[in-house]
Amino acid sequence: MKEKIRSKWGISAFTLILVVTSVLILNLTQNEPPPEFTITEHNMIEIKEDVQLDSYGFNIIDAEIEEGRVKRNQNLYLILRDLDVSPQTIYVINRESKDVFRSNRVKPGQRYIVYKESDSSKPYRLILHNDALSYVIFEWGNEIRVNTGQKEITKEITEASGVINSSLYESLVEQDKNILIANRLSEIFAWQIDFFRLYPGDEYKLIYEKQFVDGKPYGIGEILAAEFQHNGRTYDAYYFEGEKSEGFYDSDGNGVQKALLKAPFKFSQRISSSFNRNRFHPVLKRRMPHNGVDYAAPIGTPVLSVGDGEVIEAQYRGANGNIVKIRHNGTYTTAYLHLNGFARGITPGTRVKQGQVIGYVGKTGRVTGVHLHYMIYTNGQPVNPLNIDLPPSKAIDDSEREEFDDLMQQLRQRLMDIGSEGKVASVSIESPDESRKALDR
Repeated sequence: MKEKIRSKWGISAFTLILVVTSVLILNLTQNEPPPEFTITEHNMIEIKEDVQLDSYGFNIIDAEIEEGRVKRNQNLYLILRDLDVSPQTIYVINRESKDVFRSNRVKPGQRYIVYKESDSSKPYRLILHNDALSYVIFEWGNEIRVNTGQKEITKEITEASGVINSSLYESLVEQDKNILIANRLSEIFAWQIDFFRLYPGDEYKLIYEKQFVDGKPYGIGEILAAEFQHNGRTYDAYYFEGEKSEGFYDSDGNGVQKALLKAPFKFSQRISSSFNRNRFHPVLKRRMPHNGVDYAAPIGTPVLSVGDGEVIEAQYRGANGNIVKIRHNGTYTTAYLHLNGFARGITPGTRVKQGQVIGYVGKTGRVTGVHLHYMIYTNGQPVNPLNIDLPPSKAIDDSEREEFDDLMQQLRQRLMDIGSEGKVASVSIESPDESRKALDR
């Protein structure tokens, strides 16, 4: 019993000591002056920034940056010499750039950037732009290096629309839109529409990616959706990329691309003579079949194969002049007459791709002027290239139909909104892979 009483008194005494000690410490703390937290000129420490990267990824904190343009008759050697780079160093730079850069390709107007040490103004790096996107980096500080690089392309989903009065090109110019749109639309709808024969009142609208480099317009990326009203008919196309399907498809999921292009040119060319079974021949002065279409294109204009296939003839053949004939499959064969010459590698047995250059417009053979005579044969019989109903390419794979329909419905609604409820909102994106995600926002 006595042992228990001693134990309790021992614990109580210890507790009392802790309480008294805490009170004393608290009183002492309250009587002390607060710590000094005021920032003055005596206790302030300046944090100096030592890294500031430019758009090329180089630190420019201790650098002077100068920009210039290549002058007429100026080359890399003269540019470096004007920067007081020694001939020995220039020689090594040229040697190191042998597989990267050709010094004889320098042209007037090319932009370049010079990096100099801020304390001595001594140059140590030159960036020479080939164009707005690509450039070559020459460095000769501690080590001589020559590398290539590319600016980052940012993209924005935007739209364009218009009514054609004279031409698609002029319609785009009037709206200050990129004229590359005309070329892209002609590539998409080349199988349904003859862009050399557009009509006043034809309409178009599209959603596409506008490209920027350093915040300045650079070009156009993918066309995501397009609609073209031509001669009373409406054509649509939606870009889709899946595991089994890729390309442009109409709202029913059928491939927009066809087995053959509508015309063998990249740009518009005037039709000088149409398909006619009873045409009066300007040279022979008698009526005879004209089993093709004549395009009055400038001499040397590239001629394209309208489809994949095999070259079965490439030679000079009398009144036909230089001719290329291509078998596309068991049904379709095309011929291109009066060529000025053949493209490199175009010989019998050569496999060609749709859109590949096979020759150049000329006036060989029995002709009165420069033009291309273009023919299509169906099962060996000549048919009118302007009226032929070409077969479509493969449709959307069944396993991806639901995914395509979801994307197509979004894009179709946006196309409908163009010109009615206002503009499609611009959305900045970093890469083409973000396009579909941006449409969902």
